Amino acid sequence: MARRPARMSVEAVEATLSAAAAHYVAGRLDEAARGYGAVEAAAPRDHRAVSSLAMIDIRRGRLPEAVVRLKRVVKLEPDLYPALFNLGRASETLGHWRDAADAYARALALQPDATDTRFCLAVALAAIGRIDESVDHYRVLAADPRLGALALARLALIRPQSVADAELAAIQRAAEDVGVDAETRIGLHFAEGEVLEARGAYDEAFAAFAAGNRAKHAALIARGGVSDPRRVAQVTARSIARVEALFTSDFIAAHHGEGDPSVSPIFVVGMPRSGSTLIEQILASHPGVQGMGESDVMAELLRRSRAYDPAGVGRPGLFRALADAYLAQMGARGWTRRSRLVDKTLESYLHVGMIHLMFPRAVILNSVRDPLDTCVACYRQLFTIGNETLFDMAQIGEAYRGYRDLMDHWARVLPGRVIDVEYEALLADPEARIRWLVTEACGLAWDPRCLQFHKTERAVTTASAAQVRQPLFSTSVGRWRRYEGRLGPLIEALGPYASTGTHHSTQAPA
Repeated sequence: MARRPARMSVEAVEATLSAAAAHYVAGRLDEAARGYGAVEAAAPRDHRAVSSLAMIDIRRGRLPEAVVRLKRVVKLEPDLYPALFNLGRASETLGHWRDAADAYARALALQPDATDTRFCLAVALAAIGRIDESVDHYRVLAADPRLGALALARLALIRPQSVADAELAAIQRAAEDVGVDAETRIGLHFAEGEVLEARGAYDEAFAAFAAGNRAKHAALIARGGVSDPRRVAQVTARSIARVEALFTSDFIAAHHGEGDPSVSPIFVVGMPRSGSTLIEQILASHPGVQGMGESDVMAELLRRSRAYDPAGVGRPGLFRALADAYLAQMGARGWTRRSRLVDKTLESYLHVGMIHLMFPRAVILNSVRDPLDTCVACYRQLFTIGNETLFDMAQIGEAYRGYRDLMDHWARVLPGRVIDVEYEALLADPEARIRWLVTEACGLAWDPRCLQFHKTERAVTTASAAQVRQPLFSTSVGRWRRYEGRLGPLIEALGPYASTGTHHSTQAPA
């Protein structure tokens, strides 16, 4: 029979909580957890111990455990603002955007003047497709002296056509105000470009995008190390050369059948701003598919396991072990094995060979869009994480050529293995091409909900979060022509890919 926890007097509870708090402040988390745990066991309805244990979970990176505890806290004390806010932050970090939005909304109802909470709520609402509500919150924040400029930038990026003249003027003033922090000013330049482009003022829009790119590129160089675009370009070029040297036709044939043939995940690879979010949204509208967005799971797994180390890449059991570890980590991120998962980590174009050997039945989709439209879209986009080489026209062109060169290598050593999904084809004949994507490319039973992808309720946190909530539109096709006279460095760097429509096909669609 399980022993009941020892009872504690009120005085003992208070003394134990005080001692645990002292340990927590001093960084002695084990001792603090023991004290709070004793109170939690003896007085389970005392929210203070549960809340403190949740904070220890957060400090230790155990966010799922923290969320469970914080939900207990808010059940015990529904009006506890700190617990609701922390529940929102933990849920957001885990990618549970609906739970985050709900927690932030409840916290804001308790403290309507909490600007940080309102900002977090606006971000979460945009992620789950409640764009109008997000815009309303950003407008409330626009007058805030601390967050106003950032709120205007976010507003302009998700709904540029709705920005009023006064708001545009405020964006322009803040972008030139040295009192505004540098990263916010960079975002304001990109936001200004979006608004001006939506108004058809292309000269002014390009000038704003150019200012933002120059500032971001300079900031990355100044930061140095792994942030320096020049170093990133060199590392990527070396990675491409290493992969091409390793994954020959003979190597792939020698390790055929060593992966997991029982699972068929769907990988979407390619360049940013090529239509990949649209592909994922269409597929995730299918009841048998779970969109997992972008993550570092594959790259980190291959790095930690030294999978590309020439001395060990062919060792027995490697590819099956990698497959098992990958699936376990995706499961920890919320994937359920009842569904086909979609991994939209575009940089996985580097790992097509590994993916093929790990999952011989995986579907590998290459998101393809007109090269100039793709690269100009990158130039118009402020990437918040990674993509360090996409803030300079010449480097964008070089990055595109590296990607295409490697995709050509995969076409040679794995003919027909990668399936191109062309953005322009989806727009030209949506019903036929979406049906082909779902049934022929991915081998799924047809479901008409895939045609209504813009109505699918799921979190989208990429730059296309607003676009995929709308039916297909063709206004982005040929957008590069608006800036045609200003693209010299890009066109030169693209070389043979600078002519519009120069797609390659690793597998011709039916």
